[in-house]
Amino acid sequence: MSKTDHYLDSKRLDDIARMVTELASEVWILRDRNMILEHLLAEKGTVDPEVIEELHPDGELLERIRAERAAFVRRVFGAVLDQDARVEAALAR
Repeated sequence: MSKTDHYLDSKRLDDIARMVTELASEVWILRDRNMILEHLLAEKGTVDPEVIEELHPDGELLERIRAERAAFVRRVFGAVLDQDARVEAALAR
């Protein structure tokens, strides 16, 4: 495929399709893991759902959440970068 060819007849549509695909992938991974965690927690009776709702992360957990959020934003919104920029960003990880 040459640089002028597009799957959806438009570079912008290709970019949006990549972004939507990345988001769908991220959402499914999170849903899958969340269902497994909720099942295990309920099975073991180890957590009260209210505790999860009331938690305000700080310290190491807060830093981990921030780092994961930044990586998520790079993956999703990086989908609209041109191919060379995407490859460069992937290699930088």
